Amino acid sequence: MSKKSNVQLFWLVLNIAVGAMLAVGGIWALQGSGDFGAKAIRSIFNGDVAKILVLVFGVIELLSGIFIILQLFIGERMGQFGKILKLIIVIVWAVAIVLADFLGNGGLLNGGANNFLSWLYDFAMHLIILCALLVTRD
Repeated sequence: MSKKSNVQLFWLVLNIAVGAMLAVGGIWALQGSGDFGAKAIRSIFNGDVAKILVLVFGVIELLSGIFIILQLFIGERMGQFGKILKLIIVIVWAVAIVLADFLGNGGLLNGGANNFLSWLYDFAMHLIILCALLVTRD
């Protein structure tokens, strides 16, 4: 297998993984739970506003995940809509990293330094996902 086909295989796997992760996170948000991004939204907002924003985020996340996977098979037929959804996801994920990993309960500035290795592991995992979101198809 040539080096180019290895890269294409890894690119395919990364797109499927990110698309599946977003789709599942969106489904969880629509069911009332959510992933890291939904939890960060709940840490900022309360009550009905939080519920509405998490539902909206869940729909955006679900559609973005589906579009990432579909683009592997149908190309760039989604146009700018998929890119806008992806941008929203990236922004929310980046804000969630700042809120949860630095400012939130167990964040570096709020008790996370007490268990630094655990904090560092979570932070690295969140950064890996952010980078995967950035490098997968727009």
